Amino acid sequence: MVAISSKGVYEFIPDEIDHRRADYQAKQHGDNSDVKRVGNLGELAFEQFCREYLPTEMWEWENEDAIRRCNPESYSSHDFDVFDYKVDVKTSRDVSAFLPKKLIDSDDEDDIIVMAWHRDKEDSLILIGWILVETLISKVNTQEQFSGEEPEKLKHIPSRPMNELNDLGPNTAFLNQKPENPFSPGDRVQKVNERDPTAAIVVEVLPPETQVELYGHELDGEAVRAAFPDSLSEGAGDWRTIDEALLASYCDDQEIKVYTFKHENLEFA
Repeated sequence: MVAISSKGVYEFIPDEIDHRRADYQAKQHGDNSDVKRVGNLGELAFEQFCREYLPTEMWEWENEDAIRRCNPESYSSHDFDVFDYKVDVKTSRDVSAFLPKKLIDSDDEDDIIVMAWHRDKEDSLILIGWILVETLISKVNTQEQFSGEEPEKLKHIPSRPMNELNDLGPNTAFLNQKPENPFSPGDRVQKVNERDPTAAIVVEVLPPETQVELYGHELDGEAVRAAFPDSLSEGAGDWRTIDEALLASYCDDQEIKVYTFKHENLEFA
C-alpha cells in the first residue's frame, strides 16, 4: 500500500509476499543479503508509487521479473527508467546516507536518485523525495569551492517532493493502475462456468500493463498464471510445503508448465 501526504512524502507498507520475495531474492546474491533485501523493498515501494501516479508506458522496472520470480538480477546500473531518465533507488535506515556527498560517492552516473527510508522492522518505508544527480554534483562542488564544510548541527539532505516527479513527464491526471484481480499466489482457482472444473494453483499475478499473448491474440485484461497439482508434483520438492511467495520461482527453476488465464475467467475453487 502507498499513501500520500500533503508534502509529497509517501509511505509503502509491504505485505508478507513482498517481504518473502525481497528476502529470498536477496539471498541469491550471497554476501550483504540484508542490504540487498531492504534495497528490494525500496524498489517495491517506488514501483507502487509509479503504478499509482505515473503512466505505465512512461516507466519500466529493470528488476521486476527477477524479484517476482526470486531470480538473480541481470546487471543494470540503475533500477528504473522513468520518462527516459535512469533512476536509482537508495534505501537506508540511516538518513545520513542521503547526504549529498555520500549519494554522489555511491552513484554519480544515473540521472535521478530516489531516497527511501525504512523502519527497523522493515514493515514501513517512506519515499522521502528525489533529486537530479546533476543537481547533487553541482551542490557538492559548490560546497567544496565556496562554503566549505556545513555546520555540524545543520546537515543538508537534498530532496524534491515525490509528487514533483510528474513534472518531468507529460501532464497526467491522478492514476491508479494497481491490479483489479482478486487473486494472490497460492490461491486455488478454477475456470468460470466449467462443467467439470479442475482446481489450479495461482503462482504469479502479472502487472496490469504486461502484454501477454493468449492463443495468438493479445490478452485484453489482467493475466494470472497458474499450475495444476499434477504438474507441480513433477518438481524436485513437495510443492505444498513451498511458501506461496516462492511458487513462481519454484516453477521457473523446475521448468513446470504454467498456464496463463484472463483473471475474469477464473474464480476461487
